[in-house]
Amino acid sequence: MEKFDRFYFEWFEFDRLTLKAKFFYSFDKKVDFEEEIDFSCDFLNIRKDFDENIFENMLFSLSLAVWVSYYKAYPTKELIVESWFLSDDDKLFWQKFYRNWLGEFLYTNNLNPEWLFNFVSNSEKIYKKIDFQTSEKSLLPLWWGKDSIVSAEILRKNSLEFTPIIFWKSDQIKENCLKVMWEKAILIKRYMSQTLFNMLDNGYYNWHVPITWIISFVLFATAYLYDYKYIILSNEKSANTWNTNIWDLEVNHQYSKSLEFEQDLANYVTKNLTSTIKYFSLLRWMYEIKIAEIFSKIWKKYFWFFSSCNNNFRIKKKVSIKSWIWCNSCPKCAFVYSILRPFITDKENLAIFWKELYEDKNLEQIFRELLWISWIKPFECVWEEEEMIYAMDLHLKNLKNKMENIPFILQIFEKEVKNKYDNANFEDIKEKLFKIYNDETLIPEKFSKIITNN
Repeated sequence: MEKFDRFYFEWFEFDRLTLKAKFFYSFDKKVDFEEEIDFSCDFLNIRKDFDENIFENMLFSLSLAVWVSYYKAYPTKELIVESWFLSDDDKLFWQKFYRNWLGEFLYTNNLNPEWLFNFVSNSEKIYKKIDFQTSEKSLLPLWWGKDSIVSAEILRKNSLEFTPIIFWKSDQIKENCLKVMWEKAILIKRYMSQTLFNMLDNGYYNWHVPITWIISFVLFATAYLYDYKYIILSNEKSANTWNTNIWDLEVNHQYSKSLEFEQDLANYVTKNLTSTIKYFSLLRWMYEIKIAEIFSKIWKKYFWFFSSCNNNFRIKKKVSIKSWIWCNSCPKCAFVYSILRPFITDKENLAIFWKELYEDKNLEQIFRELLWISWIKPFECVWEEEEMIYAMDLHLKNLKNKMENIPFILQIFEKEVKNKYDNANFEDIKEKLFKIYNDETLIPEKFSKIITNN
């Protein structure tokens, strides 16, 4: 493995005719990367008052977000920004984001962040925020798990129009859900440098990074380009819960879905990019289990088509999903199964997961981790611990009421977890997890002061 001293962001460019942006990076000016993001859309026209200075300002911030996909192959002490000036405040913002965003990566590769993420800006080029007017239109990023589907249907119940947007690439899951939804989506395509994959094949550092970070800046650029005011995410309370600690850093697999990220990003954007475009999460005030309950009661038409299994969406799939669109062998599948199971019938469960996961003894260790009986919270988009406990207890009661056999996993739960709680504990957990602010048409009223000021 060749070693490097510095990582460079060299420049970026935008073609007004093709609506394609290119970003250029390198290690030590020796190993070069070129990434392309295609903003073109065949059913939308760009805003009539398009200002290249405003858009370039947004692309610069996007370039710093995209940068991390390449930088993490060999994290260097210095990150040299040659295309634009960074103030001291900007450097602190990006240092914090890189440190927290790469927390899981640092933990997994045993890398101490103390000597990393030193931003050096050697450019005198400065772009200032330029105010602009925009429409009242809304963008809704869709990943085709239950959360983004619930957001879409909440907007519909409130008679609020929106445009779905997909980043990177489409697939059969997304296309099927769009057909059920009767909506047409913007597809912003991403083309990563092959050089990166060659490095990863040769033993350079790799691990998950929260893609929502990159998507967030893509969304701001897209919202400006096509004249949208609202960017509506589907992140919820459970995303705030961290996995573990290392080097005084709270490691959160879902950091870029957390409220902290959302608020820091909003402050940065307001200061540097725009005060016009509003970025918020429609479901921030709900836990995953509450979202699962609503989804299971109201939007059964998606049962055959949605999937929250991230093995569908890996850049290079390492897991083969054979029978359906759930691998049924990862923590995400086990978690979503658990929080849905008390609210759906046996037939509906088989329509989604095609088997009873609580009967699979091969999943024992995963369920132990989800219950925090052993190891740490899995590095996946899953839970608060109490969501698992309450969901399992509720399903266990359902089975006992029907005089049915108790499956293997629930026997472990009953023996090792449930006995530590009394009825009052479960009532307190229920109050916490299922509290909502209004009925199940749910918040809007044109976003209720941007979801009660977050």
